[in-house]
Amino acid sequence: MRISSGWIQQLGVNSMLNQQSLVSQTQMQLSTGLRVLTPADDPGGAVGAQIMTESLKTTQQYQTNLTTAQGRLQLEDSALDSVDTLLQRIKEVAVRGLNDTLTASDRQALGDQTQQYLDEITGLANTKNANGEYIFGGYRTDTPPYVFDDQRTPPSYVYQGGQQQRSLRIGDLRNIEDGDTGFRVFEDVPSTAGKLGIANVDGKQSLLNTVYTLAQALKGDLTGTHGTLTGTANLAGGKDYSAGPASFDLAVDGGTAETITIPAQNYPSAQALADAINTQISAGPLRDKVAAQVSNGAIQFASVQIGPNASVTVSQGTPGFLADAGLADPSTGTGSTTEFHATASAALADIDTGLERVLDIRASVGARLNALDEQDSLQSKFIIDTQANLSKVQDLDYAEAISRFSQQQTVLQASMTAFSQVQKLSLFNYL
Repeated sequence: MRISSGWIQQLGVNSMLNQQSLVSQTQMQLSTGLRVLTPADDPGGAVGAQIMTESLKTTQQYQTNLTTAQGRLQLEDSALDSVDTLLQRIKEVAVRGLNDTLTASDRQALGDQTQQYLDEITGLANTKNANGEYIFGGYRTDTPPYVFDDQRTPPSYVYQGGQQQRSLRIGDLRNIEDGDTGFRVFEDVPSTAGKLGIANVDGKQSLLNTVYTLAQALKGDLTGTHGTLTGTANLAGGKDYSAGPASFDLAVDGGTAETITIPAQNYPSAQALADAINTQISAGPLRDKVAAQVSNGAIQFASVQIGPNASVTVSQGTPGFLADAGLADPSTGTGSTTEFHATASAALADIDTGLERVLDIRASVGARLNALDEQDSLQSKFIIDTQANLSKVQDLDYAEAISRFSQQQTVLQASMTAFSQVQKLSLFNYL
């Protein structure tokens, strides 16, 4: 068979180019540390590597969310621990305040101390995390959950946060709440007794306002409740009512307001005043619709026929009648130790309920932190196992690759030497 010189040259060049390509590929593998550089190198391995890589990215994002949730919950637990301590101190102060041997100035000092504790609790309720987010604000993380509004009647703490809590995805099928709203912790708390100066609505209390009214009671500076409320409107009693004729407007479920006039005389107890109010109610259109009653020393207006969720509107009438605990103007009323004990005891009962709520929330936070630890353990193991499997699929065996690279270089050099020697052959050398 006759072989042309051109073909011999082409065969030699092709052999060297193929070998050069193998050397280049191995060199690239060594420089990147990857066995699979393109899907063509290992189609099945490339697909598996892509799936595992995406799974790793997703799981690592879950881990980032998990770490964020842990930080927020740990901060919340620390804040609630401080709230618990402060509420315990407030209880101790209030119990001391119930001692009948104390003077008005002694109680004033205790009231000031209670207010200081309340200021600390308010600061904790407005706690921010490292990102400047209010942890008790729910979705409203850029707004302070609590502010004190002294323009309200009565002055009170107002919750401005959201009522729904954010959650973070920490697994393929798992979300977890990264905190608790101030509404759940401090607002939506069951009330076990009538409140002092802040209206108790539908059996719930505002814990900050409960402490505030306790501080006011200790200082002898209560403010009565009047306005439109849903449920039961409390007019707290810390005074005996003794003055001339007084009146106020009362309406039920948005109906026409009726004027209730109280005869001029001394009413030695909250029950005596409630009886006088009911006598006037029974004589008018509101008969069998609303009634005044006494609960834990506080006068309440509750609907009779319409139900506990009816709207009861109490409007200011005679100046001063609804002021100062809703019963007496400071210039005409006289202090009642019995009434103070009743209202302070009611506040203590509600603070106990608030403490139970704080403990319940802390237990929930602890359970979520435990769940995060378990999820972290599972996902950390998954990441390690997936990275090991991914390494088996795409990572380079350096020992094998170096040996192969050396062999390929030797073959390439031999191919180039052989081609060079063949190029030198000529029949003219034998003439």
